[in-house]
Amino acid sequence: MDVSIAFYELLPDGKYFYLTRYLGRASYAQDKSKRQLLRPGKKELFPLADVRMVSRQIGKGSRLVIVLNGNKHPYEIINYGTGKDVNDETINDATEPLQIRWYNSSYIKIPIFK
Repeated sequence: MDVSIAFYELLPDGKYFYLTRYLGRASYAQDKSKRQLLRPGKKELFPLADVRMVSRQIGKGSRLVIVLNGNKHPYEIINYGTGKDVNDETINDATEPLQIRWYNSSYIKIPIFK
């Protein structure tokens, strides 16, 4: 599974200011040198250690908006989770559909400096 997370500042006037985007492969989240596939039915931790961050003072009355989804962008390689090299996978390799569950205990930790 590939995860895409986009960060925006929602300004008081309703406009959005783009901050940054993260795109990562869940099977390499724990260790960049060794692929570790997700286990069906098991909760997994997805650390975001290599995220390009920005420094911006969020204005008074603004909110931080995070858009989290599985990457299915048509211009990028889609990871079907078969365990094969992602470059060689096709939809025909996929067997059962991947079900992603986000729990109430799920969170994204954002470092904030004053």
